[in-house]
Amino acid sequence: MQNAQGITNIWLSSTLFDKFLKMKTFSRDQLAPKNGLQRLMLALISLLPLMISSESISASTPKNIALIAGPITGHPKDAHEYEKTITLIKHCLESSPNAPDLEISAHYGGWPIEPEVLNRADTILLVSDGSDQDESMHPFYRDDRFAILKQQMDRGCGIMLLHWSTFHPARHHDDITEWIGGYFDYETGPGPRKWFSKIQTWEDTVQLATPNHPILKGVKPFKLKDEYYYNIKFRKSDPGLLPVLKVTPPDQTQPDTVGWAVERANGSRGFGFTGGHFHDSWWIPDFRRMLLNAIVWTTGHDVPELGIESNLSPRYRTMILTGNNHPAHDWRKTTAALIHAVELDPRNLAHATESPEKWLLENDPSDYDLLIMNYCNWKSSGWNREAQERLRNYVEAGGGLAVIHFGNGAFHPSLPEAKNSDWPGYRDLVRRVWDHHGDSAHDPYGDFQVIISQVKHPITRGLKNFGTTDELYFQQAGKDPVQALAYAFSKVTRKPEPMAWAYRVGKGRVFQTLLGHSNKSIHQAANLIQRGATWAAHQKPLTFAPPRTIAQNAIFRNGSQWRPDQP
Repeated sequence: MQNAQGITNIWLSSTLFDKFLKMKTFSRDQLAPKNGLQRLMLALISLLPLMISSESISASTPKNIALIAGPITGHPKDAHEYEKTITLIKHCLESSPNAPDLEISAHYGGWPIEPEVLNRADTILLVSDGSDQDESMHPFYRDDRFAILKQQMDRGCGIMLLHWSTFHPARHHDDITEWIGGYFDYETGPGPRKWFSKIQTWEDTVQLATPNHPILKGVKPFKLKDEYYYNIKFRKSDPGLLPVLKVTPPDQTQPDTVGWAVERANGSRGFGFTGGHFHDSWWIPDFRRMLLNAIVWTTGHDVPELGIESNLSPRYRTMILTGNNHPAHDWRKTTAALIHAVELDPRNLAHATESPEKWLLENDPSDYDLLIMNYCNWKSSGWNREAQERLRNYVEAGGGLAVIHFGNGAFHPSLPEAKNSDWPGYRDLVRRVWDHHGDSAHDPYGDFQVIISQVKHPITRGLKNFGTTDELYFQQAGKDPVQALAYAFSKVTRKPEPMAWAYRVGKGRVFQTLLGHSNKSIHQAANLIQRGATWAAHQKPLTFAPPRTIAQNAIFRNGSQWRPDQP
């Protein structure tokens, strides 16, 4: 078929055939082949209906994947990271060099905002809380969702469940085992947990139970520490059910199934995996390949011979320098918002320090890929020379720096009551600064539109204009050129004012935005800030912009390195 299509493309572009097409009628003499080329063309005309076959049409139609993440309700940081998992999956599949043609949608909050998108899904993946003492903790058991899901399964949609979402009430045994083969069977209620299925956390080498299964193409046994759920309730004598992954629980001598696949009578497919507790597991290549293979397999696609390849850069680290600011800037709230904004990129792990000078003196900043300046020494002294040199050397040697809002006002000789504040070198790193002795000012805090410029840059590629509530800074001081990646129209100057730009200092990268007066302002600019932070940290951008509402609704959990409510 491909060879015939190639011949057809050449033939359709020929001048001779264009002449044929322009004829409204054909005489017998005109149709009589005069030479070998004409005979070939007439033969190909008879093959056109075969070339434009249903097979070629279906091959060009991408499989549709609906990824659903439940809301984060608890567990320590870097565990049960449902939202980050979905973002990573979408990014890995969309950036894969050998994934088949896929159309991927990501949905957060436990269910699509428009459930109609499920009608065209070839497979649905859920990672979320599951039924336990409260059945409604599982997104499938709220409102009319189970009925909607049943409609999708009845029409032949695939399904894939990860970790806690494999918990299901026994009253749905028949449906769940038909769709996905098995589930975690628990005892409902607050009393002693005399459950059929079991939970333990340990490290084990994951065994490939059915090595020739398509889900395991290119996958080798791998070591994985996880919160494993096992002793799963499977449907008995199911000819379409196969174990895929097994581990040996510490209290058992025989391996137990923790990953399984089912092919239903209607040809649709299901896969369940009880691991996935820890976010860091995604950086284990065989773990990641296995799960990406499973997603593609449940769509009905063939899995490539060596499995789905994925380009996932190592996790990178960000340190937010904060702890002092103008009284009108609530640095605790804005720092909290910044952590969640930059962690919209699930490859990023953000920390914060409230004593940046001390931190720079006592730590090696090169342990971090990015420093974010959310600090201004308002009515306080500047940093000593060693701390200044450490920041400057860090950036020039290749470190990333992001400057947020009034972070551009630090270390300026015009700062009120700031002794020994002047640091000229800071103005070599930060190209636009607030000058209290000059014309620097801002519109009153309020609503305005941020417009993404036409400048082609990884930070703004694919981003759209957005509304915000913020202070619109204008007439910031600085002589070095900047190219606005985003701008807004000032009500005071009546001109477009640059809101964000990026540039290089030595081997380092600097991203600066004048947005970010409040935590609300940070949330509204979260996608721009996240993309700027990713670029400054020398990372490739995500293939899409996760909804900024993820950052807005994020919570601080146990294990967070910094919290806004700390004394």
